[in-house]
Amino acid sequence: MARLGNYQADLFAQGRPRVDGTAAVERLRLDCACWIDLGRRWLHGGDELLGDLAGRLGWRSVRRRMYGRMVDEPRLGAACPPGSPGAPEVVGEMAAALSRMYGEAIDSVWVNYYRDGRDSVAWHRDRLGPPGSPGRRGAHPIVAIVSLGGPRRFALRPAGGGRSRSFLLGSGDLLVMGGDCQRRWEHAVPKAAHAPPRMSVTFRCRPRPRTARTAASGQGEGPGGGGAEAGAGLTRVAEWPGSTARQRC
Repeated sequence: MARLGNYQADLFAQGRPRVDGTAAVERLRLDCACWIDLGRRWLHGGDELLGDLAGRLGWRSVRRRMYGRMVDEPRLGAACPPGSPGAPEVVGEMAAALSRMYGEAIDSVWVNYYRDGRDSVAWHRDRLGPPGSPGRRGAHPIVAIVSLGGPRRFALRPAGGGRSRSFLLGSGDLLVMGGDCQRRWEHAVPKAAHAPPRMSVTFRCRPRPRTARTAASGQGEGPGGGGAEAGAGLTRVAEWPGSTARQRC
């Protein structure tokens, strides 16, 4: 259990938490192999879920290997498997909706808690599994984040450095990293001078190696499993200015 700090709730994020199946989802191509999907207000009642999770989950400090050594993250974390005693029903509803959208079974749900602007996470790529696992053999994992609570900047840059881009995520916003994002790009939540409490509910699927069959069908590449171009639910596909989306990898 964690105490929720001072927070002025968003009028549009109140009420019973529920997934908005009609929310527009836009795809942005980062380069020839990577993309993100962004859905504003994908979850209604995000602030209600923020308060619920703050009181339900067993929060703890997390250590992460970064730059060759183990460091304490300046944020709290907790597992929230759908259907477990501490998980609200809407977490399972979100996992089911994302599974339908991307044609992949959600394998894990983890919640990060940024108590104020001092909590953050440095540039990193999510682990894809131990050496020799499918995640190391060309799979394209899906990592989906639903933001709860106060607005916070989420940044992306090419792995190792380069021009970055930031997205201000509000309560209930969905951001999905797909394609080869977890190898070719890094992400971070920078510190802020002032920031209200915020959580990120992170959904991951166990990566599967891409085969000729799944590559041809576009399976796992977009909403509805219809591929990067024809994914049902995508309202627009755009390119990041200056991206290499039209170049061969």
